[in-house]
Amino acid sequence: MKNNNNFDFLRFLFSFLVVIGHSILLSGNPEFWNGFFAAMPNFSVYSFFIISGFLIYSSFDRSKNLNIYFRNRIKRIVPAYFFIVVTFAFLLYFFSSTTLQNYFSSDWVKYLGANLVFANFLKPCIQYVFENNLHCAVNGSLWTIKVEIMFYVFVPILYYFIHKKSRKSQNVIIISIYFFSLIYSYYVNKYFNYELSKQFPGSLKYFVVGILLYINFDYFNTKKNKILIVFLFLGIMEFLYSPVQIIFALSLGISIVWLAFSKLPFKNFGKYGDFSYGMYLIHFPVIQIFVQEKIYENYSFFGLFLSYVVIIFLSVMIWKLIEEPFLRKRIKKTHL
Repeated sequence: MKNNNNFDFLRFLFSFLVVIGHSILLSGNPEFWNGFFAAMPNFSVYSFFIISGFLIYSSFDRSKNLNIYFRNRIKRIVPAYFFIVVTFAFLLYFFSSTTLQNYFSSDWVKYLGANLVFANFLKPCIQYVFENNLHCAVNGSLWTIKVEIMFYVFVPILYYFIHKKSRKSQNVIIISIYFFSLIYSYYVNKYFNYELSKQFPGSLKYFVVGILLYINFDYFNTKKNKILIVFLFLGIMEFLYSPVQIIFALSLGISIVWLAFSKLPFKNFGKYGDFSYGMYLIHFPVIQIFVQEKIYENYSFFGLFLSYVVIIFLSVMIWKLIEEPFLRKRIKKTHL
């Protein structure tokens, strides 16, 4: 099951959809506007969470070793993250509107410090950088990384709580967590704000859908076509007629896992590398630079295409120079 799936392709696809969506939203160029693709960053992030739930829980289920598990998770997420944060913190001086002394001020130190401890929300902007862009954030995509880390911590806690229980009890517990997350995100969004509602534990509903599908995979795999049809229908009906989304995450998760184990010809998509994480990390500041330098404004769709080429090229370099060397040092090979 580990190697016979399309997860590598799906992660690359969702990463690229995030790139497209953010290039539309951040550029503010009406020529680029497409409502479907503009909505893709959120939907793609939810899809990442579902895939993570399936793969990360399966990884821990196979190893059951906390030391190996956390060391592998750190090696997967931290080196590329630190590289991107530090590199752009220095590089963006050359795109700033101030002197060297003013740029490397206490504000810059606060930015670097907050982002190195995964607290991007505390300091998303650097003073004198992207001042005239629609958004000043250096890398607005980094908010999901702290959520992913919380998921990593959540997995062994959940596993040790449910693994000796019957399958029925496991499902009841996971579905209960699903509804807790739904209720939490609904009321936080209603009484506070949307941005807070999609943080942990509001995002947990997507992650546990992946776990639910993993622990019931044998059953799902035998009836996946019927299950897909039922939940696609229910999801569409809910979208059209219900003001509250109750089964959206479940319908999305079923669709993704169905695609992952369908006959799509992408089983070997990742044999040359997994560029999705690097693409996700690097695309936002690259797009912001293109916006500031008016490349989208002056060159329209050619500038848009050029930004995609740059992002993909840099993603490959991050994989080859940063991610892959660290992953080779894993104690035990596991699939993210």
